[in-house]
Amino acid sequence: MHTLFNVLPHSASFTRLGLQRLAACISAVLSLLLCPVPGHALDIRPYNPGDWQALVSSRNQQPMIVHFWGFTCGPCLEELPRWGKFVGQHPTFNTVFIEVDQIPAAMALQALTAAQLTQAEHRSSTAYFDEYMRYEIDPKWMGELPLTLLISPSGEVKRLRGAVDFAVIDTWLKRQQ
Repeated sequence: MHTLFNVLPHSASFTRLGLQRLAACISAVLSLLLCPVPGHALDIRPYNPGDWQALVSSRNQQPMIVHFWGFTCGPCLEELPRWGKFVGQHPTFNTVFIEVDQIPAAMALQALTAAQLTQAEHRSSTAYFDEYMRYEIDPKWMGELPLTLLISPSGEVKRLRGAVDFAVIDTWLKRQQ
């Protein structure tokens, strides 16, 4: 297992105590950034490397939509309000949004609240969304955003790359019932 000590160069400016303090500070800042903002219904949970199988297993053989988006992705931000409308029309359907840019929770909260996505399930990446994390989700995924995965009760996955056509999702959703 790699630790902060293995990654950073050992030099006169990096002492073991200094690295421990740095690691503690980084951990504290990340825990603050990923905590839900008090007074809001929106709960942004962390998404960690290795979480994909647990997330997919949690659907209990029910259909699920997983939408990957980024705060630095223009098309992602542009379509969030349409996702808000979709979730409003299908409030009981299992839809999960995963933000991949590691932004502060307050920024994600602002974007998701403006898009009226406070009732959906939200995750935010706690680590750089590298090729290993993408491979776990889809070995062919090169990182393009947005990416929407439609997962059937049998586990069959339909991939929608780019901004989605909600008519396609509605048709898929009707076939799942």
